[in-house]
Parts: sequence; C-alpha cells; structure tokens
Amino acid sequence: MTRSPPPPRIEIPRPPAAMRRNQTLIVLAAIASVLVLIVVFLTMDLPTWQRIWTGLERSIPPLLRGFSRPAFELFPLAFNSMLETFFMAVLGTLLGGVLAFLLSFLAAGNLLGGTSRAMPGKALLVAIRTFPEIVLAIIFVAALGPGPTAGIMAMGIHSIGFLGKIFSDVIEGIDPGPLEAVRATGGDAVHVFLYGVVPQVLPEFASTLLYRFEINLRAATILGLVGAGGIGGPLLQRLSFRRWDEISMMLIVIIAFIVVVDAVSSRIRRSLV
Repeated sequence: MTRSPPPPRIEIPRPPAAMRRNQTLIVLAAIASVLVLIVVFLTMDLPTWQRIWTGLERSIPPLLRGFSRPAFELFPLAFNSMLETFFMAVLGTLLGGVLAFLLSFLAAGNLLGGTSRAMPGKALLVAIRTFPEIVLAIIFVAALGPGPTAGIMAMGIHSIGFLGKIFSDVIEGIDPGPLEAVRATGGDAVHVFLYGVVPQVLPEFASTLLYRFEINLRAATILGLVGAGGIGGPLLQRLSFRRWDEISMMLIVIIAFIVVVDAVSSRIRRSLV
C-alpha cells in the first residue's frame, strides 16, 4: 500500500508592519493604563470601603423606600420642572448647533487649504469646550440672575465646542469627489459648499446634534443645582432636607423623560446614518 504524500505546508505570512505597530501600541497603552491606575490608588486619598459602605447604608435604603412610596402629590411640580429642563436642553442645543455649524468650517483643514490655516478655528473650539457646563452656569447665573436663561446659555456655549469639534472632523472626512465634480462643471466656492459639502455632512450633523441634545438634557437637570433653572433647584431643596419620598418622585420623572427621549433620539439617529 503506497503512502499518500503529506499535504503541503501552508505558511501564514506575517502581519503587515502597520498592523504589528498597532498591536504593539495597544499592548503598551494597556500596560500604561494599568500603571497609571496603580499610581492613582497609591497616591490618592480614597475613602475606605467601610466609609463607603456606611455612607451607602445611610442613603440607599431610605431612597429605595421612597421609590416604593413616592409622593404622587409632587408629580405636577416635578413634571413642569422637568418640562422646563427639556425646553432648556432644546434651546441650548439649537443655540450651540447653529454657532458650531458656522465655526466648524473655520476648523476644517480640507476646506481652508491646509491644517495650519485651520489651527485658529480648532484652538477656539478647544478653548470653548474647556469650560464645563457647571462653571459656565455659575458665571451666567451671576451675570443674568437665576433662571433658565443662564442654563440655556451655559449649555449653548459648551455645545459649540463639542459640536464644532465633531462637525469639523466630519467635514475633514468627506469624499473629495463631489467637490471636484462641482468644480469641473464650472461651480464656484458657493456651489462647491452647497452641492458638494452640505449634502455629505448634513446626516452626520443631524445625528450628532441629537446625541448632544441627549447630553444636554442630562446636564440641564444638574445645572439647576446652581440656580440655572429646571428641575435641579427643587431637587436640591428636597435633598437638603432628606425628603426621600419627594426625591424619588422627581427621580422617577427624570428617568422617564430621559428614557423616552433616548428611545426617540436613537430611532431617529439610526434612520439618519
């Protein structure tokens, strides 16, 4: 009986150099993250587990009892305050979105002829988003007085930096083909912008704007803690007096609003992109 020849050996080629470099960078980043985490735990004055457990025992059981017996008589106040928070998030997002749309084209290197020309616009967007919403809210409360206007301005200004950065990245990633096609047909800069740039970026812009609205809705519930309108103010009053049944009613309204908005926004974003 003749023996069949062994199957030919298949040599698996080495991964490309770029892939090997990326794998090395990932390993180094993981090691660096672990080392940073160790340094944080060794140097920061973190509370002990006993302290954390004691604090949770004082707050979590009363809050859970409040959820089982929420103060339903507080529902009209909680709903109206959350509705004001919702409108604040809408106006703040629209304000930031419009201004970010204009500024993003000043931070897109592919439209300005080079990254160096876009640096002033990029630096401006970095400077704007450096300030957290809570700091901006404190500044506007001091300037304009307590109320939703301060919250709208804080969210709007901070949204400019966030949305402008995302918008400019989207612009820099567009396909240059449609732009060249418009130029080839004799179109000027306005035609290139209207027919080559805008149709490509609008779906991503709209999706990002909805995502930012979700963030602003959550932020608006916090800005009220410093007097910037919304449900944060009434919530802070009840937190000060540990009225857990009323706190639970407000949290239920907040959670319900955010869940509904997230579901609707996610559905719209999936249809856009």
